[in-house]
Amino acid sequence: MAQATTFNIGSNREDVLQGFTMVEPEATPMLSMLKKGRAPKASYTEWVVDDLSDPVLTAVEEGTDVSSFANPGVNRARIGNHVQRQDRAWSVSDLEELVEDAAVANQVATAKSKKLIELRRDMAAVIGSDQANVAGGSGSAAKCRGMGQWVLNSAQTNNPVPAGFRTPSASINTTAAASFAESDVNGVLESLYSQTGTLDNFKLFAGTSLKKEFSDFSRVGQANGSYRTNEDISTNKITKNVLRYEGDFGTLDIITDLFLAKDGSAASQGMRGYVINPDLVEIAFADGPSHYDLEDEGGGPRGFYKAWYTLRVKNPLGLGKFAATA
Repeated sequence: MAQATTFNIGSNREDVLQGFTMVEPEATPMLSMLKKGRAPKASYTEWVVDDLSDPVLTAVEEGTDVSSFANPGVNRARIGNHVQRQDRAWSVSDLEELVEDAAVANQVATAKSKKLIELRRDMAAVIGSDQANVAGGSGSAAKCRGMGQWVLNSAQTNNPVPAGFRTPSASINTTAAASFAESDVNGVLESLYSQTGTLDNFKLFAGTSLKKEFSDFSRVGQANGSYRTNEDISTNKITKNVLRYEGDFGTLDIITDLFLAKDGSAASQGMRGYVINPDLVEIAFADGPSHYDLEDEGGGPRGFYKAWYTLRVKNPLGLGKFAATA
């Protein structure tokens, strides 16, 4: 018997919900939380670092005239970073603007919003990367030095930080996740204390694996040492989320960030962490992020977001890093 069914009738309407669902990380904690500095006025922006001479225990005999003098600026040096451009362009055809779309009501507005989010993610990835400082030139783009290259004990390839102002090796921990212990954290904080002499409140921007290591400090049965904790079972809740670590030599506010070491392996991304003194680091925008509409030459509207920016680390001696690769 002939029968009309949903699979032999070609005129049935389609049912598509209005709107769209996107599951992607949008939060850029380090990019958002770092201070915004003065706009660069050159393609290579510089600042001055200095230090104090070592303490002297030599006594001076009574009646001795001063006969030797020191240059107070002998160790003063300039360090800097190049300004980098990044952009995200969009285009919508003339016909796509006219037809009805089930996902969005306004293609142009949606394109602008999406590209701004993507540009922020791009900048966050650069700031948290091991990208080297590059001057750029004809046929090549300038690149700003990422945080991983600032917090480095060895000399950088381009525009190296003077040896006396490089991050001490003790402030950089590369212990693998399987062996990571609280002593590794205290070692970094102790090294930072030896540089600053103050018990600072740091921001630790941490990958997911590193964040879990801090929470594991409070769990029972860890091979690398642990604390035993008791919780009231009447709350029907188990809390193992460590957001703040207070050690002998400073405090860490732990902030999970998915845009660290994006130029490295998955293991490197998970175990990367930057110990930041907020007073020592800033992002400087020469322009943007700004939107520019381009002329519609007949094919439809188009435009792009653009940003010129750089990362200023005022003195690498005051920063730390966790940089395990496994």
